[in-house]
Amino acid sequence: MNVAEKDPAVEGLLKDEHRRCLEVLAALREKVGHLPKGALNVREKPVGGKSYRYHYLVFREGGRVVNRHIPKSDLPALRVQLRERDQCRKEIATYRRRIAYLERLLRARQRRKVPRAPGG
Repeated sequence: MNVAEKDPAVEGLLKDEHRRCLEVLAALREKVGHLPKGALNVREKPVGGKSYRYHYLVFREGGRVVNRHIPKSDLPALRVQLRERDQCRKEIATYRRRIAYLERLLRARQRRKVPRAPGG
């Protein structure tokens, strides 16, 4: 392990991987920004002896809770988008952990490179 710790190629690989992870994280955040936010809910209303179901999207906007009705025709596409958003959020969490790990490795490598003071 001591040989690998002193190898500048390893440090270059770590820096490249760190930069790549930051780029992927930025792209994922951009993608999530374009996907709908909120949760899909179903409500039932009894009217005239019948029970009607409708879907709505619940999300926060400026501190307020907003309920937006979703037409039945838009429901399949919205479900796909919400699933995609959740998948992107999981990937974002994974990349955040990976970036934190790489930053710890790079900081440790930089601390080892600091020359000691003469006589000390």
